[in-house]
Amino acid sequence: MTSKHITFLVLAASLVFTGPGVAQDAKLPLLLKRSPAKANAIGYVNVGSLNKLMSDAGFAQQVSENVDEYWFLSDLDLSKMQPRWEAGYATLQKSISAKDLAERVGGYVDQVDGEEVVWSPRQTYLYPGKDNRLGILRPADRSLLSGWLTPNITVNYSSYLDAKANQPESFLSMMLAIEVKNVFSPVPLAKRLQAFTSLKANTPESVAEVLASATGVSVIVGRRSLNECILTISCTKSPAGLKNVASAILSEMFDRSGMSAPEVLTWTAKVEGNDLSLQGPITESTLGGLMSIFSLQSHTSKSLGMSTDSGSKNRTEQEQIGYRSKYYFDEVNSIVEQTRKHKSTSTGALAIWNDKRARQIDELGTLNVDPGMIKYGSDVAETLRGNALNITQGNIEAGKTKVSEGLSRTYSVGGYYGGGYYDPNSSVDYQAATSAYARGNAYANFKEALNQIDQITAEVRRAMTDKYKMQF
Repeated sequence: MTSKHITFLVLAASLVFTGPGVAQDAKLPLLLKRSPAKANAIGYVNVGSLNKLMSDAGFAQQVSENVDEYWFLSDLDLSKMQPRWEAGYATLQKSISAKDLAERVGGYVDQVDGEEVVWSPRQTYLYPGKDNRLGILRPADRSLLSGWLTPNITVNYSSYLDAKANQPESFLSMMLAIEVKNVFSPVPLAKRLQAFTSLKANTPESVAEVLASATGVSVIVGRRSLNECILTISCTKSPAGLKNVASAILSEMFDRSGMSAPEVLTWTAKVEGNDLSLQGPITESTLGGLMSIFSLQSHTSKSLGMSTDSGSKNRTEQEQIGYRSKYYFDEVNSIVEQTRKHKSTSTGALAIWNDKRARQIDELGTLNVDPGMIKYGSDVAETLRGNALNITQGNIEAGKTKVSEGLSRTYSVGGYYGGGYYDPNSSVDYQAATSAYARGNAYANFKEALNQIDQITAEVRRAMTDKYKMQF
């Protein structure tokens, strides 16, 4: 993972859950005070509001409706953009006992510091609390859970996270804030920025100095429209010089990191003090990709996915496997649809995106899922991963060819002593043709991969529908 990728992903992650915590209910502030360890990210989601905005925008995917809201904190590994651990709460529409929850997730009830908790085979601890609240901690580290239920350390957080946690959430659909103080060095960052075409008159060194001075990144999505997506980078050095190129730089960061978001080019930038803010719409594919960074929301909905069905206790073991297999099938297809709708502006971004979606399928829970269905998920993941590898290899070969073309054009036209023959085509023409050829092959390969997935999806749907006598 390169420094430019890290920079982008931190910016991208900020778009995932916008908005601060609930000062009136002390949700995020209290969560920070009871943190089991040092965290660098906090977030909040109002499910009802977000679902309404997604529905109004015609989005196919929505957040699970069995949760009203959730808020979390996490220690985010910025080099991989993956949580080392996550802890948070969800407000459920209906309460559920530890025993019932354990039955639904295929886990067991445990006692930790005098509290009943549920171990889930998805490597998650679930804690049914008061007021229909469900605590979630991942991974299932028992000592970390104990430190959360009975705090034994005092964590002093920066003024940045404290301020974000204490903002009112009444106007928010989503929020995420990440502390990035002293994370980036301007020296390697400047080297990475040398390849960027969006800098224009700005030097890589000047841009790197500003970005490396960032102390935090946050995003707010309001409750009126998905056009109210605001990303704010707080710096110690003035970002005024980046105002006119901020959206272009951010868009290129997205693209180079495999999470293409072309809508960012339409965002409007403004500078207030040392804060650089960009505002504009967010698309379904971008929102889906950003939400996949943190897993608490998906783990909550998956853990409760079977629990809202009042008839589940009366099913036979075979019927239970059928329903869990159907749930797994729907999850895989949801990821495939995210992949299909993604609009990458480069083949490199497409490769990174498909590899991430393959890993997302690998992480789906498979307890009590039909072996044939598990194989289907594995085959889909391998197809996406294979496509990502083919694209990457094609780009590498194209790069070698373009270098060779540049050298051969120079020799053929100039010769050893200035002779040779006249060629109306420059090396740039040949390199452009090579790039176009590689790009065509990449998207053709991607289309073929989707066709293969469609075929095996149709086959497994027929087989499972016949086996379990329910429509997959």
